Amino acid sequence: MSAGQSILLKGRQALLGAQLVIACLGTSFISPAAADTEPRPSSASIRTPDFDESVRWYRDKLGFRLLGSDSLVQGRKAVMERSGFLLEVSEADHILPQEPEATASVQVTPVPVVSLLVPDVDREVRRLDEADVDILQPPQDDLDGTYRTAQIRDNGRHRIELREPLDDPSRFHPMGR
Repeated sequence: MSAGQSILLKGRQALLGAQLVIACLGTSFISPAAADTEPRPSSASIRTPDFDESVRWYRDKLGFRLLGSDSLVQGRKAVMERSGFLLEVSEADHILPQEPEATASVQVTPVPVVSLLVPDVDREVRRLDEADVDILQPPQDDLDGTYRTAQIRDNGRHRIELREPLDDPSRFHPMGR
């Protein structure tokens, strides 16, 4: 690698890091009251052998925006954002292993790998169903009545949970924090 290429790679890595910081800090000051609620995940990472298709799927189906991407020795990575939630999509160099209970050609993760807060689960599921997204669990209320949830499958094997808060609406923060 030439010195010029090394500088360019370091510059891209610094830019991606800055974009992550801006995305995180830019949303953390929206609601000081959010710090008083229980901790909620604000990022996730998935691996996929279908990198380009997965980036398009999360952009087109779920409304994520691409903050940046990079090609590394071990594969490509992209950082995407939706309402303050960061998703890192990493290229896997092999097909993900099947789980023993696989019943179809594509085995879906047994538990959600991403959980997104949405204002109306029923409306979101209808929209995604019309966009030909696999609905794994139709909307239903949790047993404790705190959330209405549904589960979908992304373009690969990842289960995604959609959650709508049902209890005290002041506890709901649209950024998922």
